[in-house]
Amino acid sequence: MESSFRKNYFVIVKTIGLLALIFLGLVWFRNDITKAASSFLVGAVFMLFSISFELDKEKIRNTIWILGEVAVASLTLGLFPVVGIYLCGIAILDVMVKLKLFFFPAVLCLLPVSEGLKLDTKLCFLACVFLILIYYQHYMIVNWYKEQAQENIREESKLKSDIEHSNLMHKDEMNQSRLRHENELLEEKNRISQALHDKLGHSINGSLFQLEAAKVLMDKDKEQSGKILQEVIDNLRGSMDEIRVIIRNERPDKKRMALASLQTLCSECEEKYHIHMELQMDGDEKSIPEPIWEVILDNTFEAVTNALKYSGCDTITITIAVLGAVVRATIHDNGRGAKNMEEGMGISGMKARVRKVNGYIDIESQTGFTINMILPLGKVKEDENGTDTSDHRG
Repeated sequence: MESSFRKNYFVIVKTIGLLALIFLGLVWFRNDITKAASSFLVGAVFMLFSISFELDKEKIRNTIWILGEVAVASLTLGLFPVVGIYLCGIAILDVMVKLKLFFFPAVLCLLPVSEGLKLDTKLCFLACVFLILIYYQHYMIVNWYKEQAQENIREESKLKSDIEHSNLMHKDEMNQSRLRHENELLEEKNRISQALHDKLGHSINGSLFQLEAAKVLMDKDKEQSGKILQEVIDNLRGSMDEIRVIIRNERPDKKRMALASLQTLCSECEEKYHIHMELQMDGDEKSIPEPIWEVILDNTFEAVTNALKYSGCDTITITIAVLGAVVRATIHDNGRGAKNMEEGMGISGMKARVRKVNGYIDIESQTGFTINMILPLGKVKEDENGTDTSDHRG
């Protein structure tokens, strides 16, 4: 109801004004029924044309309505000047609107006409000024605000579209960074596979042939078959030594690669987004086991993605500190923060990763956005060959 009134308020004001003019005619000619009826009729017809002009925006019909206005106003001015002078004022202003001239003071040209017809010039002047104000307010001020509102809506829509596009770009680039990290791991695995194939393939195939020969000679020549078996044992023992060397020298160093990925992420934020991103290490990072590095790395990527999307920050700080039996990892940005934080899939995922390693996570969003993680280092140790030597007894 209120919205409909705001949309059609000018039509309502115009209708009230025309009804007042019709009533003025009835009062003016109250002693002459014929003139009163005629004044009422032409006033009603003029109101029909004038209101239709406001409501009907179809070009041809709109032109017919304005021509009807002018004709009825001119007729009324000749028959009933006391009413017609005001109808002419409305008709002139509607013609100005139709022609998009918007020079509303032109209606003051009726003042000499009213003086020639011996009407109340002062009243006519006040009516003209009132009409100028009403039309100027509606067609100049209100329409300007409507255009501004529409422009704001378009700008807001464009901004939302740009933000969504930027979010998709940020997400895609973060995913690409993760893929590069995973590709590095795959390259390391491929290098190991190739090394194992090159160094052990010939040795193991030779051992198989020797075992087949030993199987054939086992009943015929036990001494010879025994020598062959000993050679196979020696060969396999040497192969095991080679495997240890390969694992020691060639296995993927996930700890080193995780730290390198964080450093690459800092560089990308500086280069692509002009956001100063700093990585601070405190303590012996070598003591952090691979599962903890994975949690830190995944949660850091998620936190940086959220900062790029929502915070509007220009600085991000990552602090990793080894404190005895735990490691504290903090990701902080100096953005706008959030008074009422809604937990989405990103935050839920971070919490789930921390819980999986029996850690603790705290999120503070009042001054910028800060994620604090306390992660246990555990008792897992690895020997120089990469073998897990922890005690798994229940």
